[in-house]
Amino acid sequence: MSETSHYLSSSEGHFCDVENCRIRTSLKLHTFGRRFYGCRYWSPDDDRACNFFKWLDTNICCPRGAAVAPIVIAKFNRLEHAVGVANEELKQAHALTAAALERERVAKRKFERAKAACMMSKEKATKLTISVVVLGAMFLVLLILSSRSREVKIRHMCLP
Repeated sequence: MSETSHYLSSSEGHFCDVENCRIRTSLKLHTFGRRFYGCRYWSPDDDRACNFFKWLDTNICCPRGAAVAPIVIAKFNRLEHAVGVANEELKQAHALTAAALERERVAKRKFERAKAACMMSKEKATKLTISVVVLGAMFLVLLILSSRSREVKIRHMCLP
């Protein structure tokens, strides 16, 4: 970054200088802990911000920042690694969830098919039961009729 800059914002029409800016702290590796002036509107999603910048101190890096930077960076790297591991676990969880949902859909389809087959089997069993009952009744009627007709024939044969 340059040592100082002035910028006229096109969206708000403001002119940033040291009096209108906020004091911020650098979190970059080579300038960690250094303080600087920056536009008061600056944020990642605010388009009113300008590019005004000026270092508050003239040192390359303050001694405390130089001492703390490696610790903070190491912790940041550990946290980034943990986030990466968590993202991988999340991807695996999503994959497992998707696989489980697919197995559930397949099981539901199989259940519906089995349910339909069961209903068809019950209908067939009911029809067969009715057929057996009707055939049994017809058999009894024929048996009764045939037994009466035998008696008649036997009587006719026995008479002189």
